[in-house]
Amino acid sequence: MYYRSVSNLLRLGVAFLLMISIGTSCEQATEDFDDPQNSDNTSGFIPGGNRKYIYSVETDGSAGGTVTQYVSGTRDSSGITVYNLQSVIQAGGASMTLNNNLFVIGGKTYTEIKVPDAWYQHVALLNQMPNVRVTKAIVSGYPAYMVMDNALKDGSKIAISGPLVQEQLIEYTSNGNQGSVKQEIVHITGTGKVETIKVPAGSFVCSRFSYEVATTITTRVGNIQETANGSEKITVWMAPGIGMVKQQSEATLVSVIPLPTGEIKKIVTNTASTTTLQNIQ
Repeated sequence: MYYRSVSNLLRLGVAFLLMISIGTSCEQATEDFDDPQNSDNTSGFIPGGNRKYIYSVETDGSAGGTVTQYVSGTRDSSGITVYNLQSVIQAGGASMTLNNNLFVIGGKTYTEIKVPDAWYQHVALLNQMPNVRVTKAIVSGYPAYMVMDNALKDGSKIAISGPLVQEQLIEYTSNGNQGSVKQEIVHITGTGKVETIKVPAGSFVCSRFSYEVATTITTRVGNIQETANGSEKITVWMAPGIGMVKQQSEATLVSVIPLPTGEIKKIVTNTASTTTLQNIQ
């Protein structure tokens, strides 16, 4: 039951944080992060302070859990205010907390793209398998930031600042055989459109951003190699001073699992999720 709860939480975490754990677009942002004159005092898409935002998350048409999101603190970085956005995900009697950094520069909201928590879980699970030892676990393409134009206008852009591809690599030994798992996340262009949307928390004028993400996982055990491709189509509605109002995603998720026997198991699942702002406290 515990593992089912953890699995549900991880799925909800992915569903809720697609927009802030993966970036999009082939456009490179060029602002100087260290120039205080470049800072922008507008709120952008950062949730208002001292308020909590309650979301429901439905996965494959069924209620999956709730998320409480709020700004838990700020810090100064070279004259730029960096906000810590905390999200508490609850499902199946268990809870998981995620944190991300946000800031505003030059009329754009920047959200930190972090190494997915699922990657750390995968490393830990490999180390727990009998006769398996992880020899290398590295990431590349970080730090990177998702960038959204704050202006509510058709054609506003959603882009990535930093490396355009994020990678995670694990190398290990299993019963004396060498193995590896490599994941590559490729970011695909997205654009925005102004739209008024009504949700249980109220009616909001938003930028509706749509974008895609492609993922390739390559697994090798000895002389056996398997490559799996996944993709996600995401639409997110963002309101100034609020942040996310609603998000919909359709994904083909691929898990490639090396077994202690030396075999490779590939699991493909198609999922759809909807996250909706229910209440502001």
